[in-house]
Amino acid sequence: MDRLFQDSLGALELYTVYLGERLGLYRSLAEDGPATSVELANRTNTAERYVREWLEHHAASGLLDVDDAKAEPLLRKYRLPSEHIRVLADPDDVRYEAYRGVDIVRAARPLPQLVDAFRTGAAPPSLPWEPEGRAEFNRALFLNLLGKEWLPAITEVDRRLRSEPPARVADVACGTGWSSIAIAKAYPRARIDGFDLDEPSVELARANAAEHGVADRVSFQVQDVADPSLTGRYDLVVAFEMLHDLSRPIEALRVIRGLLADGGAVIIMDEKVAETFTAPGDDLERFFYGFSTLCCLPAGMAEQPSAATGTVMRPDTMRRYALEAGFRDVEILPIEHDLFRFYRPHP
Repeated sequence: MDRLFQDSLGALELYTVYLGERLGLYRSLAEDGPATSVELANRTNTAERYVREWLEHHAASGLLDVDDAKAEPLLRKYRLPSEHIRVLADPDDVRYEAYRGVDIVRAARPLPQLVDAFRTGAAPPSLPWEPEGRAEFNRALFLNLLGKEWLPAITEVDRRLRSEPPARVADVACGTGWSSIAIAKAYPRARIDGFDLDEPSVELARANAAEHGVADRVSFQVQDVADPSLTGRYDLVVAFEMLHDLSRPIEALRVIRGLLADGGAVIIMDEKVAETFTAPGDDLERFFYGFSTLCCLPAGMAEQPSAATGTVMRPDTMRRYALEAGFRDVEILPIEHDLFRFYRPHP
């Protein structure tokens, strides 16, 4: 009973985080300073009574400070503690977590249809592009770590990305483009092609690349990488957090292998799940299984036949998929991160 009550507290809090992120409430408190409910509503073009309840909730929850809790409601001034700014209001900081509100709301949207999918073995219909799009939880990680720590740790790949002739990079299932942009910013000689089948994501990726000044070296296309015209063109193929979502991961790996030029490399990043199933699992395993049940497994079931992988793709599963796709071996790279594991399948 206590656990479910605590879980309810967390879920409700994340829904209010969603509101703060979507409405720009955190951003205003961080950039413009403390505010009463009237001031914050005026700054963000929102309704004061709703904003007042949100502020009181956040103060009661310890997410905001209030100068004088005994003051009249309209006179209370609220502030975002400085140590909370990087977590709630700065999407370029690796500690930013407000995206989790967006993620949790999005995960809950298809629940009624998921009930039916459990009964039929089918998949709920895919979500349309919503006003908030998809939570860009990897944005700060890619911009701060991908080209500065992760890829430089792979000596051979780092050397090729810095050398002439300019390396060609394929970013498969690039989403809104942050991995491609991060590679371009870290490696000025490289030329990156990002591919995704979701047109709104690609449009946003193009805008992001232009904003970061790399549009001359990064191209984003709504294109299936199985297109024969792409065969053998790339010195590096990256696939970040996408393989476990696919209905046919072995076929995808086979296509990825075909993209490689002679001497090319493949880097795959996926969730750092436990190597074997254990029960009970740790918090991270619980987290991955939750998203697998609600999002990733249903996504993978959308096309049949399906490998039905889900988020919890263990290293042995990854290795089996790669070997069946024609790779000769899979190396787990010595890159440490709490959430992700990096694989290098060798052709």
